[in-house]
Amino acid sequence: MKAILKYGLVAMCALAANAFAQDFCNTAAHSGSKVEVSTNNVGSFSNGIGYELWNEGGNGGSATFYDDGSFNCQMTGAKDYLCRAGLSFNSDKTHTELGHMKADFKLVKNNLSGIQYSYIGIYGWTREPLVEWYIVDNTGSDYMPGDWVAQGSSAKKHGVYDIDGAKYTVYEGDRTSYSIDGDNKYFKQYFSVRTSKRDCGTIDITAHFKKWEELGMKMGKMHEAKILGEAGNSEGAKAKGEYDFPYAKVYIESDTPSSSSVAPEVSSSSTTVIQEVRPMTTGSSMSLVFDAQGKFLTSFETENDVDLTTAIKARFHSGIFLVKQGGNVRSISVK
Repeated sequence: MKAILKYGLVAMCALAANAFAQDFCNTAAHSGSKVEVSTNNVGSFSNGIGYELWNEGGNGGSATFYDDGSFNCQMTGAKDYLCRAGLSFNSDKTHTELGHMKADFKLVKNNLSGIQYSYIGIYGWTREPLVEWYIVDNTGSDYMPGDWVAQGSSAKKHGVYDIDGAKYTVYEGDRTSYSIDGDNKYFKQYFSVRTSKRDCGTIDITAHFKKWEELGMKMGKMHEAKILGEAGNSEGAKAKGEYDFPYAKVYIESDTPSSSSVAPEVSSSSTTVIQEVRPMTTGSSMSLVFDAQGKFLTSFETENDVDLTTAIKARFHSGIFLVKQGGNVRSISVK
């Protein structure tokens, strides 16, 4: 059915149409609760956003993580420093079972020095097989990572491919070193390295997974997918400076928009809004939940609208929320 809603909902629904097209490359700023970390640490916020700081040797930097997903990385003399935030899975599901993954990020670099190698982009691990993987869109050094990233007995440069609207060089290798399963472990390494740097944009993570698998680079059960700032120097604790991510969100969206989700239609008169409501079809759907200002709050996997409304009410009690399912956005009022 269709309902004609009065002006009180117009501004909110207009925002719903624009909230996910916001220009975070220009307007992003840290917000929400924060955690300051100065030693190796793995943690998460109540909304499910995971974070980690890792320094070889346990010193050489700190980090501040915010519950909106943004974070700040401070290197004060690091040998190998990794600072990241995003989705933690540690699951028995593959990326195809979890859904289509993307990430939005904005990067600001300040006062960098002593950085011999650096990876800035998306980072994670899988198990069965044990794989450390990178999607590199920027770096803290003067150059992007090159052929040297492919190491070990399986070292291979697969070539340059068009992935997600840009050119990336794909590499494969292996190491025996630190891992999520302990030290001195053998694991594979996969890299997609962008041929040109960028400081802001959206990365289609799943597009890289699919290309790797086409090339025979097997992915396993997902442990994490996080936006990463890494820097190091093989000669010692020399890497210094700041990677600031005032906007950083890793999220899952459906390849096929749910038939229950219909984007709001805003009247050209700016006095009414038409929103079509349909019953949700059988089968679970991943819903991304934002407040009325477009700030990401959480995500739920639910079977129908009743379950989704109940889940939102249990966590946030009441209010007007923007819900993104697949490529569509709509509003839900919880009383």
